[in-house]
Amino acid sequence: MDKLIGKYEIKLVEPECAPGSARYGAQVTLETDISPVFPYLNTLMKNAWYDHENHVLILREPEQAYALRPHEIRIGRVNDYSQAQRLATEIVGRVDAAWQERNSITPLYTQRKLPGVMDIFKLLPKTNCKLCGYATCLAFAADLRAGKVTPDQCPPLSSENREKVLQLFSGD
Repeated sequence: MDKLIGKYEIKLVEPECAPGSARYGAQVTLETDISPVFPYLNTLMKNAWYDHENHVLILREPEQAYALRPHEIRIGRVNDYSQAQRLATEIVGRVDAAWQERNSITPLYTQRKLPGVMDIFKLLPKTNCKLCGYATCLAFAADLRAGKVTPDQCPPLSSENREKVLQLFSGD
């Protein structure tokens, strides 16, 4: 088996802008540079946003958000260490599977642009209610763009605006 990822370490991290919020993410530190697989993942994962120049791939799923960098994978919305381990194992498996199948995948190097923080912020309630764990809606918007959180983590966000936020990321 041609695995890209060998050893890795997992640790829970608190959002820097919301310490003590009881919200966590996972930081997966990798020995291997995984950026060569990003164009293949970009082809396979339609919900991925790839920045080839900066070697970053953001993956958004209904319950999770991932930010992949050359030697690190960040996973948003993690409740505890056992969930972090499970999610890390799953994403590592997906990365390795794409690497193993790379000869049958046409890599997509097209840079998908993420929406601007202000474009996201304009759709948020702008109440700074802190229900999401962030001190401000702007801080939440920045981490939403970075893939550390998902729109459903903003309780007062209307379903209409939640869809609009998701459309910003899909490019529709």
